Amino acid sequence: MASLDPARPNILVVLVDDQGAWAMGCAGNDEIQTPTLDRLARTGTLFSNFFCVSPVCSPARASILTGRIPSQHGVHDWIRAGSATDEPDKGGRLIEYLAGQTGYSDVLAANGYTCGISGKWHMGDSHHPQKGFSFWEVHARGGCIRSRATSATPSPTTAWSSSKPRRTAPIHST
Repeated sequence: MASLDPARPNILVVLVDDQGAWAMGCAGNDEIQTPTLDRLARTGTLFSNFFCVSPVCSPARASILTGRIPSQHGVHDWIRAGSATDEPDKGGRLIEYLAGQTGYSDVLAANGYTCGISGKWHMGDSHHPQKGFSFWEVHARGGCIRSRATSATPSPTTAWSSSKPRRTAPIHST
């Protein structure tokens, strides 16, 4: 849906793990069919020369969100604990790794944008919305979708465990 106010455009950030820039039709690959990504690239802004200082998911996501390098935001490696209450490491304690740091989504929310995230968060506490996101439908851990944490209305979802899909309800925390 187009923005009703041309001075306030809609902003959509698509961030994926392990997808080479060449793995889209809009990048010249005629063996892969990516019509939705191709349309978004054609009608929006495509970053064709974008780099992040970390090749690892958690610090890269934190850098993109905050505009800071890992030595500034403090996330240096793949986050092993602090994302979900059922993790054995840290005794199930939730950790907000970017507490006190401003993300671009905080700035957008402060300026009247509704910010939402769906999919992989993998920067700590996945049970509670943070960084200005009012819609929060994230996986409970990085690297898998065995379970998820959400603040949205409960609804069945397909979760994967041992390569077999199963129907499950999301994990909720208040």
